[in-house]
Amino acid sequence: MKTIKNNSSTNIIKLNNQTYIPFQLHQLPKYYNEISLSEQFNLKGYTYININSLKSYNIDTHSLNKDLNYKLKR
Repeated sequence: MKTIKNNSSTNIIKLNNQTYIPFQLHQLPKYYNEISLSEQFNLKGYTYININSLKSYNIDTHSLNKDLNYKLKR
């Protein structure tokens, strides 16, 4: 059974124990094309992306930036 919970003040949607964050078209992350279509959907002018997809990409980016900063300091 699918359950949908919507936080009306932030437009964050919980669907089947997964949290989806809303983005307007001009606010989509730069890595949007790398996010699987199964991790996103469109509703009422927003593109909702699963928060786990966003976290996994941000962690990879953060570790990459640390490596670059280390190399620049040498």
